Amino acid sequence: MARIAQSSVDQVIATADMIEVVSQYTDLRRAGANYSGRCPFHDERTPSFSVNPVEKLYYCFGCGAGGNLIGFVMAKEGMDFPEAVEYLADRYGIALEYEESSARGDAERRRRERLRRLLEDATRYYERVLWESPAAAAARDYLAGRGLSEEVCRAFRVGYSLPGWERLRDGALAKGFTEQDLLDAGLVLPGKQGRPYDRFRGRIMFPLGDERGRTLGFGARAMGDEQPKYLNSPETSLYHKSEALFGLHDAKAAVHREDRVFVVEGYTDVLALAQAGVAAVVASMGTALTEQQLERLRRLTSTIYLCYDADAAGLGAMQRALTLGRRMGLALHVVRIPEGLDPADYVLSGAGGDGFRRLVDDAQTLLQFHVRLALATHDLDKPDGRARAFARLREVLSEAATPMERDDELRYVADRLQLSAESVRYLLSGGAGPPAAVGGGGRASGPADGPGVALGGAHELEVRFLAGCLSQPQAGRRALEGVDESFFAGAGTRAALRLVKERLAAGAAGDAPPAGGAEAGEGAEAFAEIIVRAGRERFTAVVVEELFLRLQEAQVGRLIARLKVTREDGDTGTQAEELARLEGLRRSLREALRAIPVEDDTRQSRGRVT
Repeated sequence: MARIAQSSVDQVIATADMIEVVSQYTDLRRAGANYSGRCPFHDERTPSFSVNPVEKLYYCFGCGAGGNLIGFVMAKEGMDFPEAVEYLADRYGIALEYEESSARGDAERRRRERLRRLLEDATRYYERVLWESPAAAAARDYLAGRGLSEEVCRAFRVGYSLPGWERLRDGALAKGFTEQDLLDAGLVLPGKQGRPYDRFRGRIMFPLGDERGRTLGFGARAMGDEQPKYLNSPETSLYHKSEALFGLHDAKAAVHREDRVFVVEGYTDVLALAQAGVAAVVASMGTALTEQQLERLRRLTSTIYLCYDADAAGLGAMQRALTLGRRMGLALHVVRIPEGLDPADYVLSGAGGDGFRRLVDDAQTLLQFHVRLALATHDLDKPDGRARAFARLREVLSEAATPMERDDELRYVADRLQLSAESVRYLLSGGAGPPAAVGGGGRASGPADGPGVALGGAHELEVRFLAGCLSQPQAGRRALEGVDESFFAGAGTRAALRLVKERLAAGAAGDAPPAGGAEAGEGAEAFAEIIVRAGRERFTAVVVEELFLRLQEAQVGRLIARLKVTREDGDTGTQAEELARLEGLRRSLREALRAIPVEDDTRQSRGRVT
């Protein structure tokens, strides 16, 4: 890329108004020779941001952000140095000169500038037609009928393309543009006999611009039954549909000020919200929200509110956004518009901007939305419905941005299903199969179904119990009589159980412990932890007894949770009786735990696991 001449850079800096540029992002007030305001780079209540309008420098005494005019534009607009200079040159009408330019580079730059001029002329033409041509009366009536004022339509440069086949083309040719220019800009289509004709005819025109407000292409809406209802510019050297966001340039200042952006589906949603005083809004033009669109928004803010319909397309878009947002570090929320309405309908029906803001106050995070949707759209009274709900929840919760966010939603699911959080963790780990039969004494007769990945407290309890068994061999052998893998939720601790039993059996027989090589495999990592803890922590026979009771309580709790989840409709009473028996067994175990004497010198090492 050719380098901008230093003389042009100096001219841009000398011409641009620093206060005018910065005031797009924060309100400034004179403070002596300088201006001050709240910092546009971090949240603050007391102004600590200062601008020197003569030297064209800025500095924040709160966060330390500082630099010159071009650096400010680079930071706020996500531009590199040449882009920032070109942005300011375009804003202040400065023709840039370039050094070390090649003939090819100069030609490409001139070509792009020519297409931009053509698209700007087309935008002005469509605007003029909408407001001045008698043939556009139906379009003006349509917009007014939607509740959209002339003021807001003019602000977003809405226009109208006449129904004729050659109106735009002939006007552009008369101004010196060529048919190839029109084809390259996406404004005409090649005719069968080689004569191009206007691509947009009899449609309301919405210019699609870049961050600098320059038109790159158009979105066009039919007013009647004509198909397609929406028609966009084709891919060109300037316009790329996957990056397009309607209203971005107009929303920038408000997005910076509020540090959030609302994303809607359609053009009229943007116009209606802007008219209602909600300025930080853009349209993705449909629900196919792309990574490129999110990247453009991320340059301005990391907080994004999705205002899509809850139909199949909208839900699909929000699922994609959940995955993309997690990867890109975005905070995504969902604004629930009343069913049957889009944002434009809602604010224009009388709710206005205040009504929309109330919906925003009640917005859910995107993860919360998907969790609640999974619970609301499955029949939790039926086994297959519960199974599908948990399958969906596993998928959704895997997209949680942080463990804390995931735990919050686990607790919500537990409250909603009236289960313990530990039971929900177990069920979401894949242990939601049919309950195993339980024999006398709370001992399960068979291994638990499913992989049963250990989570959180279950793993801690199981490791400490097995470590206690090794530390207190006599109490350990007694506790492990009849204990099998079904008592353990984790695959690692289930495998380690066999190794612990082998070591205790060898010790009872006076043999040496099994060689280290025998302790490789699936349970090796858990077994290593058990060995370390057995040597490091102080266990007593009473501690082992307590841990064994807690192990039984946890196992019974899992059986109760699985039984509740898999309970059949029309049960004759067998399952209800089994549930009552398990509940009674759990009460007995808890009573036994309360009866265990507290040993003051071992309480810390026992570390009660609940």
